[in-house]
Amino acid sequence: MSDKERVSEMESPIEILCADMLLHVFSYLDVKSLKNSALVCKHWNNVISESKYFTLALNNEILWTYRFHKIMSLTRRFQSITLRLSEYEPNKKWTENVINSLVQVAVRHGPIRKLVLSKAEIKNSSDFYRILSSMPLLNEVVLNEVKVDKVDDFTGGNEAFLSKLNKLTISDSDWNIFKFFISTPIRELQIFNDLYFKDIPHPKNYMRFLQAFQQLESIELDKTSYTIMFRTTLDDAICLKLKRLKYSPFFRSYDNNVARNFGTFLETQASSLTELDLNYVHPTIIKIIFTKLKVLEKLRINPMMLPIQSSFYASFKKMPKLKELILFDNIQSELAVKQILANCANLETFSASWDTYGFLDNIVNFMAANNPAVKSLSLVSLPKIISPELKFSHLKFLHVEMCDNFEHLLQFLDNNPTVETVSLNLEIDNVILDDATLELWLSHPYYRNVVAKSGIVAIN
Repeated sequence: MSDKERVSEMESPIEILCADMLLHVFSYLDVKSLKNSALVCKHWNNVISESKYFTLALNNEILWTYRFHKIMSLTRRFQSITLRLSEYEPNKKWTENVINSLVQVAVRHGPIRKLVLSKAEIKNSSDFYRILSSMPLLNEVVLNEVKVDKVDDFTGGNEAFLSKLNKLTISDSDWNIFKFFISTPIRELQIFNDLYFKDIPHPKNYMRFLQAFQQLESIELDKTSYTIMFRTTLDDAICLKLKRLKYSPFFRSYDNNVARNFGTFLETQASSLTELDLNYVHPTIIKIIFTKLKVLEKLRINPMMLPIQSSFYASFKKMPKLKELILFDNIQSELAVKQILANCANLETFSASWDTYGFLDNIVNFMAANNPAVKSLSLVSLPKIISPELKFSHLKFLHVEMCDNFEHLLQFLDNNPTVETVSLNLEIDNVILDDATLELWLSHPYYRNVVAKSGIVAIN
């Protein structure tokens, strides 16, 4: 055997290191570098994909106390710590010993980049400060039902040791918890305070808190935070320049003042907002979206809220920047959707997931004639009649959630030879796919990728 053949039979040098040694090396990497390392080879990918190696998760105080010395003896470094001292008590008071142990673990096994605390009651602000300052490279903090009993004038000044903090999620926690993060370089903020607000803040406190984040780009609000924040008129100058805004709950607020104030806030973001996701949309907001938000690129809205009167859309402006439109609930008005599409000539992605009344057939045909730039279509179903005119000159991706007629699908693909990827859901009762149709479908000469989800067949 030649030397060249011997080398070819040997393991690659990057595969010689055992998983524990690799984990120790990988633990020093940030998230982006870790993702890049996972692409090097299959061995590295397998090691990195076992994310449990990078997360320390403890769900009760007994386990935390019992495992503390064992954890301290490890050489492994953790990317993330998830800690909940009690599974059943709503707020478990943290003792001095618990806080000291957490700080020691963070220092010994850091740098910690993500901290998740749940159901915790901390005695005072200095203890919470110690926890955060022990993790100077924190990139993300998640607080769920966390309370600090005593908060002095401990506001600001934390940006020095939270200089890497990028994302903050606060759920069902007291208002005072916000004070610890004022002036930090957060770019993404999620506020979910749906369960309780022990000390409901004045709405303007919310806005002042948000304006302290000079680098904030993305906000997600729930029902409570939304209604509190926009309950009163926003008379302060708004210096925020958001890129993404999401309101997730489906909550029909009949308070016109809240809708009007939220609309005023949207107008202040008109020069920067590129992504908007609204589960509930008041008509006032719809009009502002299509008359003021000129740089919007991605819009996800509930079509059930669209007014059906054609006069409502007379003042709508062209939306040349809008590339993606997602309708995630039942379409109530064909006219309303067409009016919107008529102003989105450069639309590239369209998604409609629900069509009880059968409006989507005419809407898709309307798009073929008026939205030539569409590259991606995600539909609950295809039109019942596939006419020769149903063509999209740039279509690359097609998803059909309920494909009950494969002849229609093949006709559509014949009309649109640019399609490269077809995605189907075969987990529905009315889908009948015999072998002959399947073979004909898979042998289609144009598209290159097929993704099918089925309890029986998986095609990729």
